[in-house]
Amino acid sequence: MINVQGINHITIRVSNIKSSETFYLNVLGAKIVHKGNTDIYLDVGGVWLCLIEMKDAKPMDKNQIGVDHVAFTVSEEHFPKAVQLLRERKIKITRGPIKRGGGNTVSFNDPDGNEIEFFTGSLQERMKNWQ
Repeated sequence: MINVQGINHITIRVSNIKSSETFYLNVLGAKIVHKGNTDIYLDVGGVWLCLIEMKDAKPMDKNQIGVDHVAFTVSEEHFPKAVQLLRERKIKITRGPIKRGGGNTVSFNDPDGNEIEFFTGSLQERMKNWQ
């Protein structure tokens, strides 16, 4: 068995690097670590996120196998502000905001339809709800 220490990074395929950069900077508060011609390395609350442009890529059908969504922790205190920001920026909310699994959650899509979630709970809180 390999002793994995945690997630190293997440890479997301996008169709337009400029619109995705704007979205991730302005909605998730990402900070640019590196910017290339077809890729951007971001720090999102300590998570290494890479956006890689694939101009000919088609959005995944939700019934395909692959990554379902990426969830970012948001504090309970900041959660209402996060939902308000999504609404102000006319970002379509796909689920929530609701209380679920030991925290508040809201899901939405990036410009390419990748599902992003803001969640206030922890794994320990979720497990308490399932016991």
